[in-house]
Amino acid sequence: MAAISGANPIVASDVDNFTGELFKITPTRTPLLAAAGGLNGGIVTNSTFFQFQTQDNVTVSSVTPGAEGGQPNYSGQSRSSVQGVLEIFHEAVQISFSAQAASGEIVPFDLSANYKNGIDKLALEGTNQVTDELAYQMSLLLETIAKKVEFQAFNGTFNDGSTGGQNRQMRGLAAHVNLAGGNWEYHDTDGDGTGTNQKLSWSAVTNLMKTMYTAGAPMKNPVLFCSPAQLLDLNNEVLKGTAASGSTNYGILPRDRNVGGVDIDTLVTPFGTIGMALSDYLPANKAYIVDLAFVKPVFLNIPGFGTMFVRDIDQDDYARMAKAVYMEMGFDFGPQQYHGEIKGVA
Repeated sequence: MAAISGANPIVASDVDNFTGELFKITPTRTPLLAAAGGLNGGIVTNSTFFQFQTQDNVTVSSVTPGAEGGQPNYSGQSRSSVQGVLEIFHEAVQISFSAQAASGEIVPFDLSANYKNGIDKLALEGTNQVTDELAYQMSLLLETIAKKVEFQAFNGTFNDGSTGGQNRQMRGLAAHVNLAGGNWEYHDTDGDGTGTNQKLSWSAVTNLMKTMYTAGAPMKNPVLFCSPAQLLDLNNEVLKGTAASGSTNYGILPRDRNVGGVDIDTLVTPFGTIGMALSDYLPANKAYIVDLAFVKPVFLNIPGFGTMFVRDIDQDDYARMAKAVYMEMGFDFGPQQYHGEIKGVA
């Protein structure tokens, strides 16, 4: 990320918008954010709220032939809307003037709290790769924001901010999938959420895919989001051929598929191939199948600044400088029946 410079305060011509960098700053650690941004970009809105539509799944069990010269068969589907909300992400760093200037000061590797008085300091100009501490810290801050967005994408519980003292919070996948009409698969030993959690298995993934198919999910670009331990359990089962009565006609194909700029593994199933992505931020004992074709980041456009921008923070008479990154965003996941959750995963 380029160094952030400009007058104090930053004026409109100095504004940096980092939406694109947010998507690509750490794709291996924030694959949902990176892939959704790469596939669908971002939606810009002028409201802190947005809505997505859900509808019933039409099933056909019989057909009444049309009569010559007669009336048509009238059909219709129930539709409803669900409200989403944009969450505020407002993060900052502050650095003393000395820290910004002293790029040639090398701090000794001494964990003592009193190291400066116990060992000679070094001043080796030109040996420090970080010559602009503020710009470096801002790049790290952007990575932190991306990880917080990824965490909320799975774990946000939804709050519209109407309750006193409560801040707006986006609805994450855990809450989204459990809306009426959502899909889930119980993977515990009792199959109802009361038994012992089990390792993620090929059958758990395919059973959830069947449930999604029955619910009318298009499954255009489905990706399984799982933890590193869950991925290893699934990989070991597939490689050993212990699933599907020992069949080896399926497997995990390493990094052979690119979704929105993110390289992911692929799992072969009876319902077609499904991408696999690691996540550090899944709710405990759960895994998700997310159709990334329908996941869209939503941003509020701040007039004169944009969707994600940097601003100076006044430090009064303190000998330091501070900058903050500000944005309001959420995720439009589309109809809840397009995704699924596996519960009871060890």
